[in-house]
Amino acid sequence: MPLTGSDPTPTSRVDSAYRKLRKAIIDGDYPPGAPLRHSELTNAFGVSLIPIREAIRRLEVERLVDSVPNKGARVAPISLDDVNDVYTTRIALESEALRRAWPNLTSTRLDAISKIREQMVERVRKDDKRFYDLHRQVHFELYERSESPWLVHLIEILWSHTERYRRLAAQLDTFVDEGSDLHGSILAAIRDGDLEAAQGALRDDLERTARLIFNAYQGQDPVG
Repeated sequence: MPLTGSDPTPTSRVDSAYRKLRKAIIDGDYPPGAPLRHSELTNAFGVSLIPIREAIRRLEVERLVDSVPNKGARVAPISLDDVNDVYTTRIALESEALRRAWPNLTSTRLDAISKIREQMVERVRKDDKRFYDLHRQVHFELYERSESPWLVHLIEILWSHTERYRRLAAQLDTFVDEGSDLHGSILAAIRDGDLEAAQGALRDDLERTARLIFNAYQGQDPVG
């Protein structure tokens, strides 16, 4: 008989399957267009069919997975139209999050974010993949000060959706340039008390990433 608490609850099994599958998609272990066969996923993640089905359903909501009639689920294909749409939406939401966070961005908070940014740039220099986590942290340390759970939640969904684009494109080039890192420009504008300049630097940062992705995939067939 298993010890009390040793058997994961249905909710935790679903959450575990969801997190593992999402990470595998974002990391490119399951490339765009790859079929997601239930039997293979249950074996890969060591869970039953129900958590896999629920994980796939959640990832459909995030538009990381498509369900194709008579064929089943697959990793959502990538397209330049999608890149344009999602980055335009991100600019709108993240600029608004920065505006709402503005009164809460103290000097102490900015000092902490600046240290994270320095670690991020150093990891880029060393080609350390842990840089992605620090990159996310720099952004969300700002957005979470907006004190808007819904706004942060929506940004998190779009962030996850675009993470696979960034990781695929980063195989060709870096979207953080050590010499002119726009994250530093965002923080400098905040310190100067210039919200418009900070939002402009944030927009420039996102637009530059989108251009890099476009350059990486322009002229190629849509993947998936």
